[in-house]
Amino acid sequence: MEKHQRVLMIWVSVCACFLAPIAGVHPGSAAAADYPERPIHLIVPYAAGGGADHWARLVAAKLAERLHQSVIVENLPGHGGNEGTARAARAQADGYTLLLGSVGPLAVHPFTYTALAFDPVRDFAPVALLESSPIVLVAAREVPVTSARELIRLARTSPGRLSYASNGNGSPEQVAGELFKRQLQLDLRHLPYDGAGPARKALLAGQASLMFDPCKGALPAVRKGLQKPLAVATSKRLPGLPDVPTFAEVGVPGYELRIWTGVLAPRSTPQSIIATLNSAIQDILHTPEIQREIADEGGTAGDTTPDTFSQFLDAERTRWRALVNESGIPKVAPSRS
Repeated sequence: MEKHQRVLMIWVSVCACFLAPIAGVHPGSAAAADYPERPIHLIVPYAAGGGADHWARLVAAKLAERLHQSVIVENLPGHGGNEGTARAARAQADGYTLLLGSVGPLAVHPFTYTALAFDPVRDFAPVALLESSPIVLVAAREVPVTSARELIRLARTSPGRLSYASNGNGSPEQVAGELFKRQLQLDLRHLPYDGAGPARKALLAGQASLMFDPCKGALPAVRKGLQKPLAVATSKRLPGLPDVPTFAEVGVPGYELRIWTGVLAPRSTPQSIIATLNSAIQDILHTPEIQREIADEGGTAGDTTPDTFSQFLDAERTRWRALVNESGIPKVAPSRS
């Protein structure tokens, strides 16, 4: 009798293994059904108070409401976002550690740094694009120009007089500056700072002449009259800056650059959890409040599935690799991790 019972139990187990896929049971589904059971940590690889940090905290609060679980923002700045990004890459792939990724570490730094402590393709699973913001060329109030054409004339008649601040060596903003210089054959001094915050402070203090800044970062000071917008890196003028020409209008054709942020998870995070997060984020991005805030900053809200965000990232890496090569900037030494 015991022998027949053992045979029956083995047969039931074997059948269960074959029937589970038919019933829709697959690895990760049980984890996703209960997800999230504890607080989620969202790593922001930049200092608190910046544009990336603002969007991280806004999305974290909305995500917590939809998932009925706390979402804790962790600021881990260093080396243009590379240190925090590396930390996220090494996190456990269980959906409880996410990364607020951006164009620098994920699409530009692989080509401007000699080595990185992470691989943006191998180490991350794309979840959703949050927003993108075009670059705008802004000048300090002290610079005696009122237009981009006047700026170009001043740069040509006074080589080396003007400088531009950036988020650091190897940053997208440095690439933007060097492309502008090369296409117009201008002599502008590059002043690298440790992040967007210090660079913007330098511009406001008159320590730098110019900055190639995302609209979302530049507009608050522009609206207060603290700096002058000269050109936008878009195919057509922005509704929020109708009097500001595009770079093409002032003699720099094809100069269209955007800075973006998105949410990613460590590579082996279960797809069911990725789908849960993407759905919640899409709900957040489609709310009138978020749509309005992004539009007010001259940006565009993301609208991606994990697959289309992955395709977006591939296209961005291809594009920025060509831009980095064209800019001719020297590579930065390996970052710490």
